[in-house]
Amino acid sequence: MTGRWWLPLVVVLVAIGGWRELVEEGAEQPGNPVTTLAEHPVAPGCRLPVSFHLDRVDAEFGLSEREVRAALRDARGMWEETTDAELFREEEGKGVAVRLVFDERQAAALRRDQARTGLEELYAEIERRRERLDHARSALEADIRRHDENRQELAERQAAHQRDVASWNAGEGRRTEARRARLEREAEAIERQRRELNRRAERLGERRDELEDRRAELDAAIADYNARADGHNERSREASGFNVGLYERSGEGRSITVYQATDREQLTLVLAHELGHALGIGHVADPAAVMYASLGAENAGRERLAEADRRALEQACDVTTGPTGPTGPARGQ
Repeated sequence: MTGRWWLPLVVVLVAIGGWRELVEEGAEQPGNPVTTLAEHPVAPGCRLPVSFHLDRVDAEFGLSEREVRAALRDARGMWEETTDAELFREEEGKGVAVRLVFDERQAAALRRDQARTGLEELYAEIERRRERLDHARSALEADIRRHDENRQELAERQAAHQRDVASWNAGEGRRTEARRARLEREAEAIERQRRELNRRAERLGERRDELEDRRAELDAAIADYNARADGHNERSREASGFNVGLYERSGEGRSITVYQATDREQLTLVLAHELGHALGIGHVADPAAVMYASLGAENAGRERLAEADRRALEQACDVTTGPTGPTGPARGQ
């Protein structure tokens, strides 16, 4: 089976690629015909139930035997919940040998997965920094608006005071000592307010400069993230061209080998796909189906068969299926 899963991100940041190995499955062998997406033949030889057993899980693979058995159970259940027929039977040492083989494919996938996790954490930190910067910028803009309002109030106060002084100088009204003292106090208060507004203006300028520095640092962090994400995606593209899972038959021996799966979800889908081949089912044309030739965003996270998978099962094994469970009698063994 193949993979082509990308994780989209938003805003100005580059999307991070996930596991996306793109291949057709192994060469055609007796009992395991390989189909093209343009065709939908029914593979001959569906004999129910198909026996299988867990044969090998390399310790370096990164998944425990318990996780693998759970994924096998879920993969089997995706097929069996659609029909009354017994499709599979787990028998120790008999039937299809299921193996998880660790080699450079899984090692590289684990490295990419770790890098992808690091990029996701970096992205989250960039978003937090951006939110803090936006909040600080909004607060600064609000303070600048209040400062401008205070400056306007001061200008109006100064204009009123100048009119009072002009009236005093013109000899208008009574020229009392109390009036003179009041005009002087007002002049002093206006001067204090002016000095305070100037200090505030300096502090606002310092805050603005600090935000400009923080914005430049954030821009640099985003550029670094984008460069790293581009490199990660390029490495993912370069990694394409090999099997992530393979059903094989050689004489009486049958096996399912999984070469890459970084988590239980991916393993479940790979196993479900290969178990489909063990039933004699070839590839189908629906990109969202379990039996599509590659594993990508369209079928990632799928927990039940698609309609194309059910039709393929009915044709290959002559059983009756329903959308989410049995709908009628089925031909058993």
